[in-house]
Amino acid sequence: MKIFDSLAALDQIRGSPLSPMLRGIVVRMLGHFEYDPEEDGYVVLIEEGDSDRPLARLCLPYRLCEVPFEAVHTTEGHFCGICLANNQFAITFLIPDAEWLTPDIRSHLDDLLET
Repeated sequence: MKIFDSLAALDQIRGSPLSPMLRGIVVRMLGHFEYDPEEDGYVVLIEEGDSDRPLARLCLPYRLCEVPFEAVHTTEGHFCGICLANNQFAITFLIPDAEWLTPDIRSHLDDLLET
């Protein structure tokens, strides 16, 4: 799992094909208001080892297949889900549409997918 809460955090994926997409998401997030990740949220890239463990690092009492996403859509081979903790704090999940997704995660995302 990688957390992106600033432009500097994008250094975690420097040279990755995901870099332009993540940069766009983070720049949009930073550009709309006085951004404070502790108050406003951040972007999380889910990786293979994250698929079936609790999301305690994000202070969420869920596994990925249980996250109460407000919306889910697909972009560039990834599911993008938004979880709102309150009126202000949001976590944007970027989840690769990969073979390692468990059936319960895939079903959860597919059920919420915007058409």
